[in-house]
Amino acid sequence: MAKAQIIIFEQSPIILGGLKSIIEKISIQHELHPISNASDFLLFLKNNKTDLIIANIELLKELKTANDIIRKNRINLIFLQSNDTLPQNDLHYDELIEMGENEDQIIKKVIGCLGELTHQKSNKKAETISSREENILREIALGFSNKEIADKLFISQHTVITHRKNITRKLGIKSVSGLTIYAILNKLISMDEVK
Repeated sequence: MAKAQIIIFEQSPIILGGLKSIIEKISIQHELHPISNASDFLLFLKNNKTDLIIANIELLKELKTANDIIRKNRINLIFLQSNDTLPQNDLHYDELIEMGENEDQIIKKVIGCLGELTHQKSNKKAETISSREENILREIALGFSNKEIADKLFISQHTVITHRKNITRKLGIKSVSGLTIYAILNKLISMDEVK
């Protein structure tokens, strides 16, 4: 199995070092790339396969080129959140790590976002999702952000995030690419609709 390629994009050496030491403990084979400036981040992203990015919201939201690459390649994304506000970025993200979370919570979120790389199949039968969850899953698979889905369906971003968590829990699928494949196989979207 190929090693998961993980980028940590953060300017603070304390946060960068702390995350690096935590993520080095995950059980999935991986290579870690700590990056602290935008030019190195863009260069790495353009020239290397990436499975997961853990990024400071403030650093990433201004980098349109990076956002385009992440969306196009459906790279899993975890935002670092330092306060209670949700990211106002149009970019979809898979998880949030809050600064007060403990090591186990962070490791669980990272492993969850890399789940399909472990090739571990659960024996648990997938629960069925509601029609509302199907609508949200369809929008996720089409590449819309939480904000775009909330605006389109006339619900709050918090409600979208709650539905997303329920969908991933019920289906046992953590990544956007995995959810997209599920949506295609279950005829919620067609191949032609995928961006």
